[in-house]
Formats: sequence, structure tokens, C-alpha cells
Amino acid sequence: MFSTVCSSEKLSICPNIKAVLLYEGKIQENYMKKEALISPDKNGIIKALPPELSEENLLRLKKFGFLMILYDFAQDHFVRPRLHKADSQRHRQILNNLISPVKESRVLDIACGTGGAIPLFDNSNKYTGLDLSYSMLKQAVKKAKKKSFRKSRFIQGNAEELLLGDESFEFVLMDTALHMIPKYQLAIAEAARVLKNGGVFVCSTPVVGISKDFDATWKKISDKRGLHSFTEEDIEQVCSHNGLTYSRYDTNGGVLYFQAQKAK
Repeated sequence: MFSTVCSSEKLSICPNIKAVLLYEGKIQENYMKKEALISPDKNGIIKALPPELSEENLLRLKKFGFLMILYDFAQDHFVRPRLHKADSQRHRQILNNLISPVKESRVLDIACGTGGAIPLFDNSNKYTGLDLSYSMLKQAVKKAKKKSFRKSRFIQGNAEELLLGDESFEFVLMDTALHMIPKYQLAIAEAARVLKNGGVFVCSTPVVGISKDFDATWKKISDKRGLHSFTEEDIEQVCSHNGLTYSRYDTNGGVLYFQAQKAK
């Protein structure tokens, strides 16, 4: 039995989840009787993983816990330039253009990792960071303390099955993670579900079909590492299927940046 973590306003709850609403460990409203109450632990993290994880997710959980210390450095100096054929500084600038205008909103950072995007958010936002890896989240918590958000919370959870209420956020981000999520279609569907009407899902992800240099090596790499080789068209179709209007924002080597808005 797990808890949902939401803001103080009334939010709808996934019907198959017994939960109470929390914010920073305080009960705001009890929707059911005899729920188990899970508060943030000593590191400020709420453990809300589903009872069962797929074998693929268990492997990724083990892998990224081990890589936590070198993760940020590896992303900037190896993954983006060598694997994604993308410029790390340009990646940062594009994300900043997409994120910095968001103010006084409830934002969800899915697969937030060590919190690399946290410095780009305005501190007037109510920030929720979610990741499969507890070790990664510990680093994200440290970044958030320096940022001094209006409110922030961190959840160890699965992007394929968010234990969060419907229409909970005005803005959802997924930065360089979609291609690593085993059932990426579910991750997009969940992002759409937790978005409020009119809310925006922003995502950066490597895709085939936009860079010949990237395409030449990615198929071999992705097959070996169990990563997706989807196209922009694949993503657009999944967005459309889940009520999101897709719009390409920019590209950077083999990385696609897009926005997808939920109907108002």
C-alpha cells in the first residue's frame, strides 16, 4: 500500500490506489479509511515504488544506483557528445528556453535523476522530482535545497505507473530519459494523465531520423544496451493517442526536443 503525494488542493486519485494526500509529510485530506501513511524519510524522499517492478526496471534501478556519482559528468562529457551526437551546452540552453518561463506552477520532473534540470526552474514553482533510483534522488534533494523552491518533494517511483492523482500538474518534464523507459508509451500516457487541462509536457530524447551521424551508430548501441530506437513519428502518435497535441521545438544532433499540450 502506497501514498500519493500531492499539493494541498483537492486532487483526484487513481481508482486502483489506496492513498492519502500528503505534502511535506502533512496530511491534507484523507480520501479513504485505514490507509497506510508514508512520509518522507530522513533524506526527504518518499518511497512510492509499485509493489512489483519489471525485470527491465529492476536492472535499470541497479545500474543507475551504481552510476550515481559520475552521472552528471558522464551525461555532459560522454553520453551527449559521443552517443547522442549532441552539444551539451546547446542542450542546456534549449532546456532553459523551455523551462525558465514556467512560474508559480506545479511541476513534475519525471526521471529527474540527480536533479540536473532543477537549476533551470524558477523557484516560485512547486516542484516534484520522481525517479526510480533512490541514490539519484539523494543528489536531487541537495540541488533543491540550494534552489529554495516555494515547495519541493521527491518520490522514488516508476514513470510507467505514477502514484499521483489525475490532473495534478501544469507542467511535466522528462529530460533524456524516455528512450530508457521499458514501456515508454506508458510513461507518456502517465504524463498526459497527471497533466491539468491546458498543461504542457516537455521532453528531450534521442530519436532516429533527424541526424545521419547519430543514426549510423545508435541502432547498434541501443540494441546492445536495451534502449529504444523510436522515431519522431512514433512519439507524435503516442502523444496524439493520449490527448496531447505534439509540437517539435528543436533538435540537437540526434536529440529531439518537443512540447505536447493537453487540451483545455
